[in-house]
Amino acid sequence: MPYPAKGDDAMPSRRVSDGLPARRWLATATLAASVGVSGVYASECQVGALQAPAGYYQIPELRKNAGDYDCDTVAPHVGSLSFTSKYEGSDSARNELNEEALAAYKEASEKIRTFEKTVVAAADDYQVDGDGAAARDCVMDNLDQWASAGALLHEEVNHVGEAVRKWALAASANAYLRVKSAAPEGSLDPEQSERIEAWFRQLVDGVRNYYTDRPLRKVNNHDYWAAFAVISAAVATGDCDDWGWALAKFDEAMGQITEEGYLPKELSREDRALEYLNYAMQPLTLIAVFAEVNGESVYERYREKFRKLTGNVVAGLESPGRIAAVTGYEQITDGLYTAWGLAWMEPWQKTWGPMAGMPEFLEKHRPMKSTRLGGDISYLYRIDPTWSVGTQPLPPGDIQLRDFSG
Repeated sequence: MPYPAKGDDAMPSRRVSDGLPARRWLATATLAASVGVSGVYASECQVGALQAPAGYYQIPELRKNAGDYDCDTVAPHVGSLSFTSKYEGSDSARNELNEEALAAYKEASEKIRTFEKTVVAAADDYQVDGDGAAARDCVMDNLDQWASAGALLHEEVNHVGEAVRKWALAASANAYLRVKSAAPEGSLDPEQSERIEAWFRQLVDGVRNYYTDRPLRKVNNHDYWAAFAVISAAVATGDCDDWGWALAKFDEAMGQITEEGYLPKELSREDRALEYLNYAMQPLTLIAVFAEVNGESVYERYREKFRKLTGNVVAGLESPGRIAAVTGYEQITDGLYTAWGLAWMEPWQKTWGPMAGMPEFLEKHRPMKSTRLGGDISYLYRIDPTWSVGTQPLPPGDIQLRDFSG
């Protein structure tokens, strides 16, 4: 059943979080088709049956002296989420950095960014480095501390704070999902997990309330990151409603791709168009991978335009002049060619095969790592992520997977 229009009494909001308005539904007239699809996505999802990519279930081998682990803790951010934009004072292209504003933004949001890095690093310590239960508990205790404090739920929030909240949700949901997927049965405290997942639902409400029914002229990479944050939380909590919303936002993104294979809002960033096209590929790729893992191939649904966009981005990274020819602006590429900036290519290539230029970028920059995409991406996607569909596979080599077939 499709989502009702905002205000329709036929389907009241499922939950109302403290300090947040009731959630809004994807329901603009121009998105009628996407709304219908989102209802289908949700109806086809079985509560509690959503699965993470197969690499999330990898069982770590304990290293020697694994008990020697120093857990960093980050005090919860419970204050205002009204932050200064690093592009303060820029024109509509939003492409001119304001160094003073950037410094203010970093200072105000530092605790949140540190939290993201801390929980994802601890997940890597647990799953990749074999630091054992102490690293696993470090993830859980940090998340529980922020959940119990009601972090990131302050009612004072501006558009920059909304962006920060969704990035924090993406990182923390993936850290939790990795631990939940790989941990031995019965090793996690169910009450602690319940508190964390309840907090994720509150954060999701905030994200959905802001990024639903945005005017199409404003829909851009922020919406795609919101969808990735929500779909990650949906898998972590088993929430089909949130799953459907995230995939409807993916539909919205695919509807923005031009015949030439570009995202107009990212092209409008002028000399930062390549940077933001690449930035948009990060959440879009991972949303499609999560969908593929759960038997919903949005990649096949949008194969032609999605591949055209991807090909344009990779070609632009190989030769920024291609994007300059489209925008009329020489492209800024400082900090673009990094293991985190290009991390999305790893899951893309493992799921659908390489596109021209991808193998060379990956070989040069591995291991690919991105906090907001989940951590050590090369580790997580060293095996086919779609193995989790309907079967418990025999992994290659000495890789062990926790049984996730049920």
